[in-house]
Amino acid sequence: MIDLRRGDVVLVAFPFLREGDVHRKRRPAVVIQADRYNRRRGALILAAITSSTKSAGLPSKVVVGMESAEGRRAGLRTDSVVDGQTLITIPRTEVLARLGSFPAETMARIDRALADSLGLPPPAVRR
Repeated sequence: MIDLRRGDVVLVAFPFLREGDVHRKRRPAVVIQADRYNRRRGALILAAITSSTKSAGLPSKVVVGMESAEGRRAGLRTDSVVDGQTLITIPRTEVLARLGSFPAETMARIDRALADSLGLPPPAVRR
């Protein structure tokens, strides 16, 4: 089993709805679950990563350029958007591969997007 940490970018068969039916599409996602749970649980909480930039200006989205340092470190193959509104919990056995990881600065942006999406107060800035 792959050892995964918060901020890791993984490849999964991400579920989505079309015409009332559940389908799956192979796509990257980022582990957003705290590491203390990653070590003990058989499931992971993930946020979708998409190449669709049409809603990229929303506060619940985080744009990551493929050619940026964070995009290369994450293993992204296209300009992407981390979608703080599209979250799933899956068994860790459904992870097909680990592609890379986001640095702490990107995870801080993702935390703000998640807070917006979930209606939580913005996270405090860490120094």
